[in-house]
Amino acid sequence: MGTLITHINPHLDDVFAIWLLKKYDSKYAEYEVDFISATHDKGGEETEERVFVGTGGGKFDEHKEGLKTCAGSLVFDYLKNEGLLPKDELAVKALEEMVEWNKKIDMGTIPIEAYDEFSVPAFIRSRDNKKESSLKDVQLGSEILDRILRVLKKKQQSSVDWQERVEFQTRFGKTVAVKSNTIDRPFCKRAGGDLFILLSPKYHGVQFFTPSQSLDLSPIYEKVKKMDPEADWFLHQSHHMVLCGSSAAPDAKPTRLSFDELVEVVKNL
Repeated sequence: MGTLITHINPHLDDVFAIWLLKKYDSKYAEYEVDFISATHDKGGEETEERVFVGTGGGKFDEHKEGLKTCAGSLVFDYLKNEGLLPKDELAVKALEEMVEWNKKIDMGTIPIEAYDEFSVPAFIRSRDNKKESSLKDVQLGSEILDRILRVLKKKQQSSVDWQERVEFQTRFGKTVAVKSNTIDRPFCKRAGGDLFILLSPKYHGVQFFTPSQSLDLSPIYEKVKKMDPEADWFLHQSHHMVLCGSSAAPDAKPTRLSFDELVEVVKNL
C-alpha cells in the first residue's frame, strides 16, 4: 500500500485533493495519508507509492505552477485526463462547481465570509502541528465534502426539474408550481417568485411556500384542509408555508390531491 503525503495542518485544498484521489482513482483508494513539514523540494522523492499532494514539489503540488492552479484543480484535471470522472453529467457539473469553490478559497478570491468561524475551512483545520490532528482533519473534511457533493448534485437535478415548471399569476403574485424531489426553498428564493407549489413524488410531500414577508398563506391552508381533511396539513407559525408530508415527516398522511388540483387551489382563491 502506498502513501499520499501532504503538509501538517492541511488546508481545505489539500484535503479536497486527497478526497478526490481516494474517491475517484481506485489506485489511491486504500493509500494511507501521512504528513510532513511543508516543503517544495521533495519532488525527486516522489514514486508510485509516495505521492505528494499540495506540498513537496510533486505533480499535485500547485506551488510550482504559480497562482492559476491549486492542488484540487491539479487532481481534478488528472482525473479528467485519465477518464476517471463519473459518467453522470450532473455529478461532473457538481464536481466542477466544487473545484471552482475550492480554488477561489485557496487563492483568496472569495468573499471573506468564506473564511469565518462558520466556514468549511474553519471546521476542518485544527491549526496544530500534530499528525494525529491532521489525520482527523482529513477524515472530517472528507465527510463534509461527501455531503457537499450530494447537495450540489441535488442542485444540478433541481435545475433540470425546474425546466418543467408551470408559471401563472394568482392573487399572491407570480406563482410557480413544479414536481421535484430536490428543489427546496433556497433554490426557489434564488429563482424568484411570490408563491411556490412544490410536489415531491418520492416523499409524497406538498409544500406551498412564499419568500415574501407580507403574504399570509392561511387561506390556502383553509382551502386544502377543507378539500382533503384526512391529510396531515400543517400551517407554519410564520404563515409563509403550508406543508403536508416531507422527508422529515415520513409518518404524515399524504394528500390525495393531484398536482393539477393543487394548482387549481391557488388559482381559484
